[in-house]
Amino acid sequence: MMKSIIYLLFLSLLWGSAFLWTKELLSYFEPPTIVFFRCLFGLVALLPFVLLKKNRLKVKIRPFLLLVLALGAAIPWNIMAFSLQGLDTSLSGILNATTPLFALIFSIFILKTKPAWNQTTSLLIGFVAVTVLMIFSGKAAGIQFSIFHALLMFAVTMSYALNSIWIKKYYTNIPAVLLGFLTLLISAVINGVISIFMEPQAYAHLGTWDTIIPLLILGCLSSGLGNVIFYHIVSSGGPLLALMVTFIVPFITIALGIFFLQEPFHLGIAIGLPLMIISLILMNLHAIKKSINH
Repeated sequence: MMKSIIYLLFLSLLWGSAFLWTKELLSYFEPPTIVFFRCLFGLVALLPFVLLKKNRLKVKIRPFLLLVLALGAAIPWNIMAFSLQGLDTSLSGILNATTPLFALIFSIFILKTKPAWNQTTSLLIGFVAVTVLMIFSGKAAGIQFSIFHALLMFAVTMSYALNSIWIKKYYTNIPAVLLGFLTLLISAVINGVISIFMEPQAYAHLGTWDTIIPLLILGCLSSGLGNVIFYHIVSSGGPLLALMVTFIVPFITIALGIFFLQEPFHLGIAIGLPLMIISLILMNLHAIKKSINH
């Protein structure tokens, strides 16, 4: 159990720092180029796990599967990079925590699930949390914030939510490691083509530690090994422990933003973050009770 907790904290640090490293790389690359290199480095990290995977399935790549996989990386990571051009990383991390809320909404319409009372209450509290966060952020001094870029972050979380919903509905037969590899591969191909036309000389920036270190962490660790660590936590510590990543990541992004990017801590974060955490706990109340009883 202790190992799983250590893995959880490490994973939270990796995923929480993704906003910081993306923002740092925006000084050198356009968003599609960042996504391309991120996926390329991630593929290198995942390749050994894919090759060692026993009973690998032959996956038929159809248009709908391409769309679903693109919603896992190619689309949201590009939008996230554009969003971070006008948004503090601390705010981005909190807004990113709305992914489970959108997943619940989409599951109602796509999977035809009926929400329980705690889930409905969770949506209401989550809505209040986001509203408070955006109102106070718009009034706070010294922060980077715009409604447009915040809406872009919602597009990111909606992409993640749709990806998870459709994976659950249609593609649970595909091993998780292979899904992760294909997600990165498709994103690398799409963004690689775009990057060639937008920044044909982008590779020239790879000779500096200022770009290599963020890409190693963002690509190999966060995007590649991060997926493997997450599924290891699910199998060894249970889904509830893995779910704690959602709670911890906003705190990581806030801390990194304050200490490394000198982003201010304001009233919107102080009120919005606890409300978001309460919302997520309420949403997963049944899973928490089930875990405690077992």
